[in-house]
Amino acid sequence: MLSPFREMSRSVLLLCAVSLSACQEDAPPPDETQQHAEQSVPHVTIDGMDNTAGVLRGTIQGQGAIRAVGIQVDGELIGWAEVRGDQWSIRWRPLPGTRSVSVVAHDGSGEPGRAWLELDHVDFDAPHALYHAASLLTLPTAEGRVTRFTLDGSTPSASAPVYVAPLMLLRPSGEPAPLSEIPTNPPETPVDWRWLPPAEPVGRAAVVRFQQFVGTTPVGASGTRTYLIGASHGPLPVMSLTVDPEHLFGFEHGIYVPGRVHAEDPRPEWIWGNGNYHQSGKDWERPLHVEWFLPEGTPVISHGAGVRIHGSGSAALPHKSLRLYAKEDYGPKTFRAAIFPGSELEEFTRLIVRTSGQDLLSTKIRDCALQGLLRETSLHLQACRPTVLYINGEYWGLHELRERYDEYYVASHHGLNRKKVTILEHDGVLDTGEDGDEVPYRALLDYVRTNDVSQPEHFAHVESQMDVDDFIDYQIAEIFFANADWPQNNTKFWRYTEPEVNGPAAKDGRWRWLLYDLDGAFLGDPAYDSLARVLTDETLPEWSVVLLRNLLTNTDFKRRFVSRFLWHLDTTFTPERVTSHLDSLVGQVEAEMPAHIERWRYPTSLDVWRYNVDAMRAFAQVRPGHVRQHLEVAFGL
Repeated sequence: MLSPFREMSRSVLLLCAVSLSACQEDAPPPDETQQHAEQSVPHVTIDGMDNTAGVLRGTIQGQGAIRAVGIQVDGELIGWAEVRGDQWSIRWRPLPGTRSVSVVAHDGSGEPGRAWLELDHVDFDAPHALYHAASLLTLPTAEGRVTRFTLDGSTPSASAPVYVAPLMLLRPSGEPAPLSEIPTNPPETPVDWRWLPPAEPVGRAAVVRFQQFVGTTPVGASGTRTYLIGASHGPLPVMSLTVDPEHLFGFEHGIYVPGRVHAEDPRPEWIWGNGNYHQSGKDWERPLHVEWFLPEGTPVISHGAGVRIHGSGSAALPHKSLRLYAKEDYGPKTFRAAIFPGSELEEFTRLIVRTSGQDLLSTKIRDCALQGLLRETSLHLQACRPTVLYINGEYWGLHELRERYDEYYVASHHGLNRKKVTILEHDGVLDTGEDGDEVPYRALLDYVRTNDVSQPEHFAHVESQMDVDDFIDYQIAEIFFANADWPQNNTKFWRYTEPEVNGPAAKDGRWRWLLYDLDGAFLGDPAYDSLARVLTDETLPEWSVVLLRNLLTNTDFKRRFVSRFLWHLDTTFTPERVTSHLDSLVGQVEAEMPAHIERWRYPTSLDVWRYNVDAMRAFAQVRPGHVRQHLEVAFGL
């Protein structure tokens, strides 16, 4: 097949050469780093670089039948691109000192189209930053070793591409995003939360992994870096997870897909069905590389870790929460970073990259916002920071970086020995600890059932076993928020198993509660009497309400409960404070929502998202007045 060069007349070729020389005179000023295109006929773009094959490519749109695309590097013509339809491409690899690439295109009309870009130079070993203009990336090399690299997230093997020239990193245009096209729940999923393909091309970052080899043996340096070219996420930090694709999306062992487990046992009788993503434990933990960047692009975390799917029913939703484990098996044993503003903690053993649970269909900020209202109380809460996620360079949408409730959380917040922390759930089911650690809590429930806690001596015994003030704040929050998925669900509590009589409060051995999963709260009718539900609804499991109902027979407890509730209504839950807090959080994420919705199609539109956020604001305006009435009815105020 003849190249376009051989098919053109001498006059056209002369015009092309003259125009390429003129392109040098039209070059942008030295500080210009973005790609430019003059709106002429034809219109030409520089869209991408296949660093593995060594092919530069772009598009051309013109009126004439004859097209020629000439490529100039640092002012010198290097050749003519092959044109097929509206696409052009040329085999080329940049030299280490390459500074600019220019393209001039002709369609026979006499009017040339031009595009150009200037290249920053980035050394892999230099201090890292997330955000860059178009760049040339230099990887480490060593005598006697072969440097191999990957760009798809996979670990470089002895068969990976060999590094022979700097990698050209451009703002992606038309780059494939294969992971985003993989269904993450089965086709029989209810239509309201069935996986949908992205509405628009998925945003991309460049993820570069390299490893040096002697023969087929990996030796010496290796590394993983993420670069986001020509784009930004404004006030939001960014997390990049780089992982062998099979670990998340493979049929046999991929933890993010229905996979083999669903094929063998779909469990249609359960609304959430079944899949690889419902499996738990160490066998379903996968290695990956974690990077976390501050909003300005400064890297704070960059090392290996483990990942599992987080959540139970919500794992069947298309967009899934992830749990990250810092372990010496993969790298440092903690994530060291001041992740959460206002928190004194700067080391974390486990983190959750949360999708907002069922609220991913609605506001995506509900649990984060409601827990944040309680920061000034002594309740145990999960710190929250909205964060944009990329997986293997593919835009994965808006998430919340969260603390995880476990023995590490309790130990780090109170300076405790984690091995002496017990966490229970529901009616005393052991979550963390040793067999038998549940006995004291079940004994407490039995004591409340069989003794008249209206009497001071029995109430005193109860108070010696549980932090009553903590329990009161916990109950008030859940009741005010009208959490429909509580108290029969989402209940956890903890104690220190070796009490110290004169030690700090956290070591007194009393039970304290963990507030979490408020995705079913602040919904529906703000006049709903959730207090009456907790006090009188006989359909609720007895274990879930026995403490509150029986303790309210004690005059002192009732006084403390009511006065504390009124105080919260006058301070914590005032409409002005709640609305201001919501607006602050919305301000952080609103600009990101269009891209997130295009990626996941949930919420179904930006207007629907705004409607649901406004519903929370409206709920906040009238909820305190209704709850005052509920208190009056219940306690005759």
